[in-house]
Amino acid sequence: MRERMLEHILAGAGLLIGLFGSLLIFISFLVYLANKKSYDNLVSLFKEKYIFPAPSSFYHMVGFFGVFPVSRFFIKLSKKKKISFLNQSDPAYSFFEENDLKIQPWMNYLSCIWITATVAYLVSAIAGIILTIIR
Repeated sequence: MRERMLEHILAGAGLLIGLFGSLLIFISFLVYLANKKSYDNLVSLFKEKYIFPAPSSFYHMVGFFGVFPVSRFFIKLSKKKKISFLNQSDPAYSFFEENDLKIQPWMNYLSCIWITATVAYLVSAIAGIILTIIR
């Protein structure tokens, strides 16, 4: 009896947390749509003078599904943080200063939404694994 109750709680919690993660991804899609033009302009401005390092060279071409890693790339670039596959001495690190730009706030929001959704999916998956083990 007690075990069935635990199974029921884990299944319900895993489902709700997974649905919450899906809702967050949907919200991030709406944020992306509302800011698509500014995102495309930023990517185009960067591509005029610089080459995206891997894997951003792929992600900047796949629209919504690449907006999270490309946003993380621009956030790191604006803060001059280490970026994989891009030397610290690369001229691309001066992109924001050269163009008198600041990171757009929606990119930070979108990044937080995606990270939170990822955590929600992980918790949901862990609940499913625990549920499988106790059955």
